[in-house]
Amino acid sequence: MEKLSVKRIYHPFWLWEDYQNGFYENISGEEKKLMLEKVVEMFNSKELTEKNMFFVVDNWKHSCEHNLTNDSLNKIAYIGQSACCVYAKIPNTITMEAWSLLSDTVKKRSDAIALKAIKRWQKQNKYIQLCLKLD
Repeated sequence: MEKLSVKRIYHPFWLWEDYQNGFYENISGEEKKLMLEKVVEMFNSKELTEKNMFFVVDNWKHSCEHNLTNDSLNKIAYIGQSACCVYAKIPNTITMEAWSLLSDTVKKRSDAIALKAIKRWQKQNKYIQLCLKLD
């Protein structure tokens, strides 16, 4: 994947759209089982996966700036986890757990969609790269 050539952008956590939508929550019991099923449901649908991944890069300004400028972050995983959060307020840890329940075909397709979403975000945010190179 093409690397962003930008300095890291930071935002306080209360601005993060992922935080505001339950990305970091702790869920257990019956609710967790239902969320695991929702993760599988979303990723098994190409349309839902695309819709929610593109929603993240198009609408989560602060979270995307904060996370997609972090060179040490697995950006593809972040976009997938964020898409599940958009889809059904599913915390990232539940998405990570549910990933093992998916077929290799679904995983590859989802990773490819996430890569497209990241590239879309990069194109939409070329100004970030230009502005940060000026300092």
